[in-house]
Amino acid sequence: MWFSNMEQFLTGQYLVRISQGVFALILFSAAWHYFVGGRFLKYKTLVRNAIWFRVLYALALTVGQYYLWAQSPFSKPLLNTPLSESLPIPLIKAFPQIFNTRIGYFLFYSWGHFWINLVLALFLAWLFYKFLLLLKKHQDRFFEEGEVRLGFVCALVAGWPGIIVFVPLTFIFVVLLSIIRAVTLSERYTTLGVPFLLAAATALWMSQQILSYFQLWLRI
Repeated sequence: MWFSNMEQFLTGQYLVRISQGVFALILFSAAWHYFVGGRFLKYKTLVRNAIWFRVLYALALTVGQYYLWAQSPFSKPLLNTPLSESLPIPLIKAFPQIFNTRIGYFLFYSWGHFWINLVLALFLAWLFYKFLLLLKKHQDRFFEEGEVRLGFVCALVAGWPGIIVFVPLTFIFVVLLSIIRAVTLSERYTTLGVPFLLAAATALWMSQQILSYFQLWLRI
């Protein structure tokens, strides 16, 4: 019974919902800091928390996958299957000391299903942050104080593949809010803070549906 419940927990939507809840809390904290200010969980702390949670989430998925495979006589042999560097896979050729071990196949599986998502999420969020710094340098009118760091937090919340939705949605929300502000307040420009938050929230809860609708869903 305990194994059945654990299997349901690891293979169902529970971990996904927990992840969404944690990132929703981080996003709420970022919004609070943006609108209210003060010392409540500053952007630097939120960035650190988002990165650490993504690492722990990938680790939890890895441990859970090992546990599930170890319980079944059909999958348990996969935990004792090394991968030869003669395989035509660059990653295995580059790191034979890792994948040519007893759990080589499991490590390769975990990398492809859990850890590469982490690497892509962190790298693309960092790349987006650098883009924002460059944009601020040349078009400062798009930013208020702290909005570059807010964008970094939001990109980390969106993750991978959510960032595929987050980036274009940010600029779509900029246009929509600019039109609304021009009509209602006669103001021409909208900074990126509110669009960041709206785009991140949408990516967090609806990225899979949006990517599937446009046939852009990538499973790595």
